[in-house]
Amino acid sequence: MNCPVCDGSRFARLLAVRRPALLRCQGCGCVALDPLPPHSLTELHPVSPYAARYMDALRRRGFRGGALLVGAGPRVDTQVFRDLARTDGFQSEFLDPAASTDNLPPAAYDAAILLDRLQTQLAPGELLRTLHAALRPGAALLLTLPRLKPWPAGNRWYFDPTTIQLLLLRYGYHQVLVRRAGASGLLVTALTCPLPARPKCSILVAAFDESRTFPLLMDALLKKEILGVDREIVVIESNSTDGTRELAKQYQGHPQVKLVLQDRPRGKGHALREGFLHATGDIILIQDADLEYDLDDYDALLAPILSHRALFVLGTRHSGDWKMRRFAQQKGLSTALNLGHAFFTGVVNVLFRQNMTDPFTMFKVFRRDCLFGLEFKCNRFDFDHELVIKLVRKGYRPLEIPVNYRSRSFREGKKVRLFRDPLTWLWVDLKLRFAPLFPKDLR
Repeated sequence: MNCPVCDGSRFARLLAVRRPALLRCQGCGCVALDPLPPHSLTELHPVSPYAARYMDALRRRGFRGGALLVGAGPRVDTQVFRDLARTDGFQSEFLDPAASTDNLPPAAYDAAILLDRLQTQLAPGELLRTLHAALRPGAALLLTLPRLKPWPAGNRWYFDPTTIQLLLLRYGYHQVLVRRAGASGLLVTALTCPLPARPKCSILVAAFDESRTFPLLMDALLKKEILGVDREIVVIESNSTDGTRELAKQYQGHPQVKLVLQDRPRGKGHALREGFLHATGDIILIQDADLEYDLDDYDALLAPILSHRALFVLGTRHSGDWKMRRFAQQKGLSTALNLGHAFFTGVVNVLFRQNMTDPFTMFKVFRRDCLFGLEFKCNRFDFDHELVIKLVRKGYRPLEIPVNYRSRSFREGKKVRLFRDPLTWLWVDLKLRFAPLFPKDLR
């Protein structure tokens, strides 16, 4: 048995006393039944009581009208659903529960709805692949999925918000939104997109007053090769006063570099937010313009994302061998910074029920689709807090991978403000605990 999300074959038993037993994929966390039950659609969720909710979910994604394909169970009042869909301009076609999707006409539908059906398939990915071919570019897909408890008859796989997004991204869907549907299910919407021939990584470099290290970093980045991955380097230069802008302009027109010139410095967070707008890769990797981190760690950080095992990875400096900040001539200051790191890590973990060791690492790597639906407002180093917190609140539990780290002191160019920035970080942490996550049109 191979996992439909990451193709892994290693499973750990969760409930040995239950028959069939539950197995969790050791790679991505997808849950399966052992042995897989026979294919059954007799217990599928009836659509009519929830039809208005499904049509509202499509409406919120901007879809009104067109050809709609609906895959549901046999106990469906199709007329109720057809009437609601017709109100939104859709012409509905219902897929017979026992029928195959292999013979669907290509690019014929503007939207599709699958109700508690994906988890019953022996190969869920193949169903998504055939649906992708039947949907027009940019069409919407809506899925309903049961949660792990209770265990309805006929289910073979159980997906959580992370594993269902991993599966959808793998088979040509993006802008994935996962919502809780009552106490026992998930409501998922996504749009179709072309599948790239090769994954592409956008490396974002925010540069301001780094003339000493910037050329060394760029030389190393351009020499760095990532097997099987296309890459682009997005440099956001914030009008430095030490010659960094002139150095950055030397890469203007380089085929692997995209140069963004800001009119004035407004902070690392503002620069990265602008970098998000220019990044075209399906993977985002954040890289500072100094030399505190080791580029040789890229391969380990990208591996879980490329193998569909994770959506969000942090390169932790403080796992196992604690890589503390050590300033040769400012030992007291480095100790204070290490204590501050431990304090703010504890605050974030308590407020958002996490167990991270280094949420403020520079090395943040994630699928660009994770940013969909999120708005960022922080401009300085509080953006490190905002980015991690909003990704965690959206449902992404980061995978932490140890990385190499050599801290630089304030005399070497560190830009954190010791008295102002910590107060800003604490305010952002508390504010984001209670603020709405999504804009009004997606709530």
